Amino acid sequence: MADLLEIAVSRLRFLRTSEKFLLRDVCGDFETLSRMKTGDLESVVGRKLKINENPMKKIAVEARIAENILATADIKCLFLGDRAYPAQLAEIYDPPYALYYRGRLPSWNKPAVAVVGTRLPTGNAVDAAFKTGFDLARCGIPVVSGLAMGIDRAAHSGCTAAGGYTIAVLGSGPDRITPAVNKDIASELLESGGAVVSEYLPGEDARKHHFPERNRIISGLSRAVVVVEAPGKSGALITADFAVEHGRDLFIHSAGLKRTEGHERVHRLIFDGAPLINGVQDILADWGISSDRLLSGTMEMELKMSTDEAGLKLAEILNEELIGNNINFNGNYFRRACYESSYSINS
Repeated sequence: MADLLEIAVSRLRFLRTSEKFLLRDVCGDFETLSRMKTGDLESVVGRKLKINENPMKKIAVEARIAENILATADIKCLFLGDRAYPAQLAEIYDPPYALYYRGRLPSWNKPAVAVVGTRLPTGNAVDAAFKTGFDLARCGIPVVSGLAMGIDRAAHSGCTAAGGYTIAVLGSGPDRITPAVNKDIASELLESGGAVVSEYLPGEDARKHHFPERNRIISGLSRAVVVVEAPGKSGALITADFAVEHGRDLFIHSAGLKRTEGHERVHRLIFDGAPLINGVQDILADWGISSDRLLSGTMEMELKMSTDEAGLKLAEILNEELIGNNINFNGNYFRRACYESSYSINS
């Protein structure tokens, strides 16, 4: 069970991660922390805090509530410094002090790819996000996204449709799916062995400023970030900025590329060197990996099913009607049989 002191420290959102470590070590136990006043906190961290009143009484109550939820619900936690904490996330600037999650975290021995984009995409972009998630899963590559409407939802759906592993990073507690309409996708990815992850305590609602913070985790967990479609005010561009800051590979999908007003930022990313891709094979080529070799079985894959088993899995997860060798998604049909012999997503 998670230590109550660690839970309370993780809730001090106004402190940097390094300051949380310092405060934890200085206090040593939850009772000492809960008695601290604002001036005591400022003395420990060595700076003036922009808080109006002493927050510790409220945080102590929230920490006990969260402790009870963690003890009774199927929610686990990792703290920065734990052996199981993702190493690639720990290396970014100001990594999350805590990760609360439902489901199963991977071994992190494979590179993950984030697929992000607008909540209001065009049909072509939705199809591209689904294909990208599907193709990454077929290659045994975990998919990371934010469980938002639009591109995120399609990427998660594509991954679970292929029986792959996907992580949803939330801007709320791991037990608060936002938007609520995506609870079905959250259930599907958990049932398929994936995870719902958050740095926020169980029971905590989503807030506007949580989403940019959430986006740094999406990038931090991934080796590469694919922006499928992102107009000027899209949060996906924040994730793209984090990818550049974190030294991740950044790709722009051609399906969502537009010449219209509001898409200048995406064109600037391409001008600055982000490769334009048409599909997952372009990502693999950039990494120097042969997609034919990957799918032929000479490299390990997450998905090890016969065609019939794959069809049953798809029907179970997506509750979609399979017609012949096609998958029905978003009113379109994608061929499944082509993946058994070659990698071409255009077959």
